[in-house]
Amino acid sequence: MNKLKYAGFGGTALLLLVVLFNSYTTVPAGHNKVATLFGKVQDDAYAEGFHFVNPLLNFVSFDLRQQTYTWEKVQVPSQDKLKTSMDISVAFRLDANETTNILQNTGVLKDVISKHITPKVRSLLREAGKTVKQSQDFFVESVQQDLQSYMEDGLIKYLQDRGVIVTAVLFRDITLPQVVTSAVIQTKERQEQLEREKAQLKIVEQQAQQQVKQAEAREMAAVADANAKKTMADAEAYTIAIEAQAQAKANQLLAKSLSSSLIRYNAVDKWDGHYPQTLMGGKMNGVILNLPGSK
Repeated sequence: MNKLKYAGFGGTALLLLVVLFNSYTTVPAGHNKVATLFGKVQDDAYAEGFHFVNPLLNFVSFDLRQQTYTWEKVQVPSQDKLKTSMDISVAFRLDANETTNILQNTGVLKDVISKHITPKVRSLLREAGKTVKQSQDFFVESVQQDLQSYMEDGLIKYLQDRGVIVTAVLFRDITLPQVVTSAVIQTKERQEQLEREKAQLKIVEQQAQQQVKQAEAREMAAVADANAKKTMADAEAYTIAIEAQAQAKANQLLAKSLSSSLIRYNAVDKWDGHYPQTLMGGKMNGVILNLPGSK
């Protein structure tokens, strides 16, 4: 009897300890807890802190802090029927006032992601891709901005009634289809080759311009030299003409200054005192007289 009594007392004490330890719960910062009683979700969630609770309750904890989930290499078709691969990240958090509904209607966080966020992300991406004409347009900044706005608006509108608050949508690691990548590379190589050819042509043009300038400089030098020679020749001709004019004028003056007396004076001045040996008279019919020599 005593053993049974002690056993009963021990069992009661153990039960009390179990009840005691299950009569409170602690909710960490940035979380809340939703209670269920025999599978039924309770109306109110427990905020962060210490709470005395019914020991028969079970609890599901929800992280209310911002979450970021990334879908890698999602294939997005464009109007050209080509699929572009990209990574998309969605930043979101759970609404603390809706965790009871989330648990009752959807489940825990992983269920929210798999049942609501992931399908909607893929659906919106397919719809957004239909507005892009060519796959390479996904690299255009304005297209990325439009795509981001479209995704954010669509996710916010769809998830707000499901207890999810979307804060941002981000795109990265956009990878074009191989056929487009090859075409882009070839186009880039052709552009680079064209730029090199333009640069080489510019060098040739500069060299040609330098040669033209050098030829023009030589021509100008030749013209200047010819002009200089012409100027010198004109100067010499002018000098000769002036000298000739001066000489002619002197001769004219000299001719005007000659007289018979001056001529006889010059003849007497130049006579050496000897008579000529032969004299032909004009009125003696050509008789030649031999005069005696002087002694």
